[in-house]
Formats: sequence, structure tokens, C-alpha cells
Amino acid sequence: MRLQEFGNQYKSSYNYTPILAGLIEVCYKREITKLKELAESLDVSVPYAHYLVKKLVKEAFFKIWAIPHYDKLKLRALRCFLFVKSIAHRKLLLDVLSRHDFLVCTAPYYGSTGKGIWCDFLVPDGKGGDFVSFLESLLSYGIIDNYTIHPIIALKNIVMGFEWYNFSTNTWHFNWQSLLKDLFSKIDFYDGRAHFYEYEPEYSTLDVMFDFYDLYILHHLEQDVFTSISSLAPKLGTSPQNLSYHYRNHVLKNRLIRATRPYWYPFLFEESSFYIADIKFNSHRALDCFLASLHRKPIAYSYIPYRQATHPSVMLSGILPYDEVFNFMNFLDTLKDHGIVEDYNYYVLNKYWFSAKLLPYYRYNETLGWCFELETYLGEILKAAKKVQRSETKPTRATDNRTESM
Repeated sequence: MRLQEFGNQYKSSYNYTPILAGLIEVCYKREITKLKELAESLDVSVPYAHYLVKKLVKEAFFKIWAIPHYDKLKLRALRCFLFVKSIAHRKLLLDVLSRHDFLVCTAPYYGSTGKGIWCDFLVPDGKGGDFVSFLESLLSYGIIDNYTIHPIIALKNIVMGFEWYNFSTNTWHFNWQSLLKDLFSKIDFYDGRAHFYEYEPEYSTLDVMFDFYDLYILHHLEQDVFTSISSLAPKLGTSPQNLSYHYRNHVLKNRLIRATRPYWYPFLFEESSFYIADIKFNSHRALDCFLASLHRKPIAYSYIPYRQATHPSVMLSGILPYDEVFNFMNFLDTLKDHGIVEDYNYYVLNKYWFSAKLLPYYRYNETLGWCFELETYLGEILKAAKKVQRSETKPTRATDNRTESM
């Protein structure tokens, strides 16, 4: 199928101005934790930067949230895809797993590998074997057909920007053909200096200081990175000075925040779809140029680099109008034809079943560490699965009557 020459147009979720667009793009480019940093990046006053943020929060459902540096908190972030054939099993898994305190986010998906559940789990150090055993139990009991686990070691922002936005009409214009030409141009003039594909080492947590106060702060910064730290103190029965000390000397000094990112819907929510694309490239050069080409386009907001055999790979996350998700897959097929992409899988998420949670600070004990268990949840899943099995095998009244008459 030929890529679109001119592309489709979509109504924007909000009427953006250049200054508001600049604010959003800056929040993808830089790790913004203070309004002063945002104001300096935009070359405006702090009060005006505060006004702009409040305007977006109120009118465009926008916020900037912090992603904790889980490795330094003695947690491992794991992305899992659970493959299921039964819709009933998928539903019961979602019902039970979404109640788990260490499940950061989950949603059902349909994709190139079939249907299933995507979930990002936080697993404390030393509990990785327990987590795998939990998944193996689901597999052995027939609740899931298979699973994959991807450690989230390096999560990086893509500048999801306004290059394809028309400020005069407040619409987004998609042009996949121009993106293809831009990518080819970057590959032709590639100088090897981008290095988007670099992999971060796993961080040692031995010398990192954190406590309950720090976890509580991070929990709230996940909701809004500009949260007033002093306003949280009364809820913990401590002084604003003490909590501010923890914020400066633990959270910021020890870099317990891995990244910050806008929480933003460029398009009308009811017309949009979340997706994850797992893409394997034929070279580092191809991957570098691909990610550079996405810069300032409304296609993806983050990627996770990893190694897949000898191929550099990324797991890309984004939100697109529903039709454009499949146009994007058509774009990836074109890259396969040109030898840029080796292979890919895609997962389109059901946004109406999406569930997300914040850092479970209340599950941390400074003596015992993280309180993490899976047996209770496994028992609930198996109990629910038995009910599903009985309902599927129980004959209907019509069947009973027909059997009796034979």
C-alpha cells in the first residue's frame, strides 16, 4: 500500500498557541522539576509560566508527572505481555491484577500476536523468581497461553511536538510520505553522533539513601511534579522543613526521579488509541535516524531501548488517532521493505480498561523492605477461573430439555 502523500486531518483536543506548544515541547526535552526551570527555558517570568501551566491543567487536562528511578528504590520495572485466548480469562486477570499494589499500569490489547494483557509491574529486588513462578503458575493452569518479560532499564522521552500542527485551523495533519523522505535523508547524512540506542547500565542501589518520607514525596510527584512539598507535611505529621530537606537532599540529590513527562492528549480522546510498538532494526544507524525523524511529530512520547539478539530494538509508546495507528504500521511495513526495520509487533490498547497506579509507598517498611506477595492473587485468579469453567460447561435449559427428550 502506498503511503499517504498529503495525509489526514484531525481536530485538536485544544486550541494551542505557539507559547503553549513551546511549553509542552520543553517538558519533553528537559527534566523539569521546578517552575523556575520551565520559565527559564521559555524565557518568561515564573508567574507567567505558572499561569500557562494552570491554564493547560484546567482547560486541556495537562500535567507534568515524575517517573521514579525504581532501580534506586530497590525495585525492578518489568513490562509483561500476557497472551490469552479466552476473553473470560482476560477479564478475570484484569479484575484481579489491577488490585495489586505493585502493578503500575495495565490494559487489554489486540495486536499482531493476538489478544492479551499488557502490564508494567514493580518487583522488589530478590523477588524476581517469585514473579516468574507466578506467571508460570498462570501458564500451567491454562489461564494464559504464554508471556514475555521486558526489563525497563532505560526509559527515554521523545519530543512529542507540533511540527504537524496547524495553529490557524487547530488541526493535526499527518503526512507519512514526508516522514519517510525525512528518514531517508537522515540516513544518507548520518554522522554517527546521535546514539539514541545507548543502553543504560543497571544502577547499584547500595549507596542510595531513601526512606518513607522520600517515597511519599515521589508518590505525589507522580501526580504533579510541581506539588508543593510543604503542603504534604501535615499529612505525615512532620514539619515542612523536614520534608523539604528530604526533597533536596534525597530525592533531588540522589536522582530518585528518572524522568519527567507531560501527561497530554493531542487528539480528541474518543477518537484516539494508545499503542505499543516493539520494533527490531537492522542497524544502530537505522534506529538512530528513525527516532530522530519522530522528533516534534505527534506520534510517540517514549521509547525503551534493548538488545534483541544482534539487532538494536526499541519498545515505542504513543497515542494516535485510531486510523493513524494502522497508517503507522503501514509505515513500518514500508521500512521493512527498504531494509531499515527487521521486524515488529504492535499492541493496540483498550483505553477504556486502562488502569494505572502510583508508587505504593505504604508497602515499604524501613526494617523489612518492600512487602510484596503474589500467592493471594494467584488464589483469587484460580478460584475465579473455576467459576468461569463451570459456567462454560454448564448446559443451558434448552440443552437440558433436548437431552431429556432423546
